[in-house]
Amino acid sequence: MGSVPVPAAIVPLPQPPRARKIAKAAPKPIRTSQRLRSLLADNPDRDSFTIQDIVKSLGEESFGTSLMFFAIPEVLPIPIPAISALVVLPTAAISTQMVAGRKQIKLPKFLLNRSVPRKALAAAIYAVLPILERAEKRSRRRLEWATNPAAQRLLGAFIFLLSMAIAVPIPGFNMPQAIAIFVIGLGLVEKDGLIVATGVVIGLLSLLLLGGVLFGLVSFFGISGW
Repeated sequence: MGSVPVPAAIVPLPQPPRARKIAKAAPKPIRTSQRLRSLLADNPDRDSFTIQDIVKSLGEESFGTSLMFFAIPEVLPIPIPAISALVVLPTAAISTQMVAGRKQIKLPKFLLNRSVPRKALAAAIYAVLPILERAEKRSRRRLEWATNPAAQRLLGAFIFLLSMAIAVPIPGFNMPQAIAIFVIGLGLVEKDGLIVATGVVIGLLSLLLLGGVLFGLVSFFGISGW
C-alpha cells in the first residue's frame, strides 16, 4: 500500500497591523476676548468701524459674541454717540433671529452702515477685557442643555424683553439689563449653562427693579388715574 499523503499545513498569511485611530484634538474655539483684541490689532490704521465690520470680525454665526459686544456700551460708562440705539437695535434684531432659529446674524442695512469711532471702541474693549478674561478662565462646559437650540429660542425672547427695557429712558437703570445680556452671551459662547442661568437671574431681578421704579414714578406723579 502506498503511503497516504499528509495535507500541508495551512499557514495563515500575516495580517497588516491594525491601523491605529489617531484621535485628533478638537481645535480650541476662539474666545471672545481674542476676537475683541484682533478687531483692533488687525486694523491699526482705521479711525472708525462700521457695525458690519464688527459683526464680520466677531463671527456672523456667533450670536453670543455679538450680544456681548453690543451690551458693552451700557455695561460700562463709555461715551459713545447714540449709545441707546447702538445697544437696543442690534440686540433686539439678534434676539429675534435667535427666536426664529437662524444660524447667521442678519442686521438691517441702515444699522450695518453705522460707524463707531475707534477711540470709543478701543476704550470700551480695553475696559471690559480684564473682567471678560477672568470670566473666561473660570468658565467650563456644564449644563449644556441651557445652550442648545431650543433653549436659545427661549433665551432670544428673554433677551428681546431685556433690550426693550434698556430702551426705557430712565438714567442708571439700563445697566442691569445690559449686564444680564452680556452674561447670557458669555454663557452661550462658552457653552456654560450655569453662566447662562446666572444671566437669566440677573435679568429677572433687573426687570423687577425697573418695574418697581416705573410703578413708583406712576404712583408719585399720579398718572395712573384708575
